[in-house]
Amino acid sequence: MARFWLLTSNFYFHFSCHWSLVTGFNAMKVTHTIVALVILLALGGVFYYLNQQPAPASSSEGAKKKLFVFQPDQVEEFTIETADQPPAAFRRVAAAATPGAKPEDKSAAQWEVVSPAGVAADGSQIQSFLEGLPNSEYTPIEGDTPLPPSEYGLEKPQKTFRFKLKGGQTVALSIGKENPTGSDKFGKLDSAPGVFLLGTYDTTALQKTLFDLRDKRLFPIAMDKAQQIELALPVRPGRIVLTKQASGNWELAEPAVRADFSNSNYFVTTLSGAQMKSAEEETPKSLNRYGLDRPEIRLTVKTADGSTTLLIGNKASGEGVSYYAQNSVWPVVFTITQALYDQLKQDLDSYRNRFLFDFQTTNTRRVELLSAQGEMRLDKRGEEWFRTGTPEKKLDASKVEDFLNSVHNLRIQQFTSDKPGQLAQYGLDKPWLRVKVTFGEGNKEETILFARKDKRFYASRQGENSVYEMAPNEPENLEPKVKDLAS
Repeated sequence: MARFWLLTSNFYFHFSCHWSLVTGFNAMKVTHTIVALVILLALGGVFYYLNQQPAPASSSEGAKKKLFVFQPDQVEEFTIETADQPPAAFRRVAAAATPGAKPEDKSAAQWEVVSPAGVAADGSQIQSFLEGLPNSEYTPIEGDTPLPPSEYGLEKPQKTFRFKLKGGQTVALSIGKENPTGSDKFGKLDSAPGVFLLGTYDTTALQKTLFDLRDKRLFPIAMDKAQQIELALPVRPGRIVLTKQASGNWELAEPAVRADFSNSNYFVTTLSGAQMKSAEEETPKSLNRYGLDRPEIRLTVKTADGSTTLLIGNKASGEGVSYYAQNSVWPVVFTITQALYDQLKQDLDSYRNRFLFDFQTTNTRRVELLSAQGEMRLDKRGEEWFRTGTPEKKLDASKVEDFLNSVHNLRIQQFTSDKPGQLAQYGLDKPWLRVKVTFGEGNKEETILFARKDKRFYASRQGENSVYEMAPNEPENLEPKVKDLAS
């Protein structure tokens, strides 16, 4: 109405001016009268148009009010209806009795997805959603809102939430289109006649979808109970098997080579927390279009209760790089991120230990060397080092520690061969240097053979088949230190 009074006041001013002109110029009286009538009709049309538009109220008008008066634990069922999508229905179910659990414990409540079928619920996400509802607020629209629901987008709402509470009471919220300023959306409760405004910030919980509230784990099992993981890959060696040790570390069982526990353990941790990026098709009739009939990657996790398999297929279409996937628990075809795909597709070398030695310099008890200088044995007594023999000689401890640090820090550059019987091919049957280290409370031992051949530097752990290529300049670093210890 304020706009109308402003317009009519302007009209009155201009009309008065015109009337004054008319009294001065009688010859133009008829013409000015016609002009005034045209202006009046135009203003009437503007007034009619403005009154046909929903009030352009903003979320700053009026005092905000709580949208819902019920509490999260009162909700027994709820439904999310989104335009052009099947409704998603959720229902609270009784949890298995836990000794010592109190009735009010949130952990005693569980949820299931009633529809669509075959979808599992994420109980923690649903609980978080319900706990956010009491914080949702709306802004009343000042004055009457007599326009039909279609003017607010409420005849066919963009989204509708329906809640069934304990005792049978129901609450329904419809969310319509944006207001003219685009800052809020129109909303309406079925229990009240008025239309109000819903701000994005004040209604965070109402932005949830079925995807947000579903179980999105790639492996919906207790991953801490996993005992073995099998990978079938399109890269060398094609098959990798990781097995969990009593210590909790994951070792390489196939092929049986040394694992870098930081990498293998991180891989399993990644699997434990991995989630879908999006849900593509709930009940696919064919897996061919997704490349899941002949998957690029097949990953199987084994527990005492059975096996769960994850298949990775073709690259998905659309924005962002992702890949189609499916697990053996649910029928849904979903997508995973590029980062997760890269993690799953790692080759064997990514899991292998690139340290030659396992010992720590602080717990080394004995070092035995075979080199061009002959054989020598170094023993540690307290904080001092001695070279055994006749006569025995006390050594500069800093020189021994310098040598130990040098061999301990050696890194494998390339995994040359894992085939048995290959040592002679790389000169390791007649090593240039042999280093044996005794360490730890249990006097563990490990021996490394080194060889130089064809301007390359190779190493192998005695008793193992693998041959490693090291940096070619390492002999120049080690040789003078061995001579120092022998002098």
